[in-house]
Amino acid sequence: MFRDRMPTVTSRFAYAARGSRLDYHRALGAVGMILASLSASPGYVSALPLNTVNPDNSHNFRDTRSLNDVGLGQGTVNQFGVDINPPGSQGTNLLTAVQGSITVGPRLCVGLAVDANFCGQTIPFNPSLGGAWTLTFANGADRLATTTPALGTPPGSPEVPFPERVTISGSGSNPTFNWIVPASFTPDAIRVAVFDKTAAPLANGMRDVVHVQALSGDARQFTVPTLLSSGQSLKQGNNYSMMIQLVQTRGHGPLVGTSLGAIAARSSSFFEFTVLERGAPPQVLLPTVGPAPDPRTGFGPTYHFTAPVVPNELVFIDPFVAIGYKYATGVGDPNFASVMLPEVGDNLFNVSFSTGQNLMQLVLGAKTQFFFPDGGVNAFDVTGIERSAMLDPQNVTAFITGLTFVSQGNFTGTMTPLLAPTPEPTTMLLFGMTAGGLGWLRLRTRRPSEEPTGE
Repeated sequence: MFRDRMPTVTSRFAYAARGSRLDYHRALGAVGMILASLSASPGYVSALPLNTVNPDNSHNFRDTRSLNDVGLGQGTVNQFGVDINPPGSQGTNLLTAVQGSITVGPRLCVGLAVDANFCGQTIPFNPSLGGAWTLTFANGADRLATTTPALGTPPGSPEVPFPERVTISGSGSNPTFNWIVPASFTPDAIRVAVFDKTAAPLANGMRDVVHVQALSGDARQFTVPTLLSSGQSLKQGNNYSMMIQLVQTRGHGPLVGTSLGAIAARSSSFFEFTVLERGAPPQVLLPTVGPAPDPRTGFGPTYHFTAPVVPNELVFIDPFVAIGYKYATGVGDPNFASVMLPEVGDNLFNVSFSTGQNLMQLVLGAKTQFFFPDGGVNAFDVTGIERSAMLDPQNVTAFITGLTFVSQGNFTGTMTPLLAPTPEPTTMLLFGMTAGGLGWLRLRTRRPSEEPTGE
């Protein structure tokens, strides 16, 4: 079963100080008061007898996590924990986790739709902590102690990389995901999980997991089943995050079921999606996204893409919906060669970009492929999406944009949604450059002869 957890309240308060013992002890006291208040609150789960742990699910490994908005901290963490056998982890606290002179905890165990028994911990990865953790759990007056295995890989081992060029295809509740594994790494297994971002967060702030499944190490494709492992199904209009984990197992053996005990190290990357409607492009490149910034900035969360590209291949990207967007390539990426926008509202959009010291603008119709001047551009803006279009600002598949690139390379660019009215193009300061002039471009367009087939 799935057992990933976000950093504990203690981690979020104490480890942010990075070495401040005073803040750490204050955080421990604060967590203790939180747990005490929870246990005294009306409706809180009464004490249940603790039985045993599931030894197959006792785990201790390094997890490298990408940017995400499901409540899991980005970066490299040490994840360790167990499953509490029936009656499960509900109402149970992980009081302490001890390794040598290091003690972390307490934390409240919070189960998932796919695993009610999980109870564990994550802390920022520390290469000096390669041994086993001694865990002490409490439920009322009951106590239970157990020990995890040692860290799954030597502390100095390379981090497991993330997959690349993750795409979604197919309409309805059974979408198919494809990905590329970097040539530098051969996974022993792959795990996938689906987070439901539409449902309310769990008690620890993390989004619930509605499906988890282990795949073989050579898997490069996954189709979501109609019946998820939680007993639910994907719903049209709900916002989800697909997590893809590249896994190195202990002894490089198979990953049996969804047990965490066999994992030595892994990476966890997150890609936003919604169920595609009929008529969507054959394949859509999915982004990773972090928590939304303060809405008073006028910007939504920036979407980040990672994919190899070749000239003249039309790549469809899957952005956050708003009244406009800022598109930009990453450092060293090939320039944008063309853009094609979807049918939304009145199907007319304002496209603005810079050429040298000149700021150019044009009105572009939907489903029309516009080619930038020779050499392409590294950034452009799209505005003019009507509020009356009533697009769900959380639906990441409602404004699918087609892009081509001037040369072969990697696309590591971003897309930042505009959530507030923007100035007219003649007064806009685009891409940090002062416009030396303003010109109107005559549309140099063509419609593609066929839909892109992807890889």
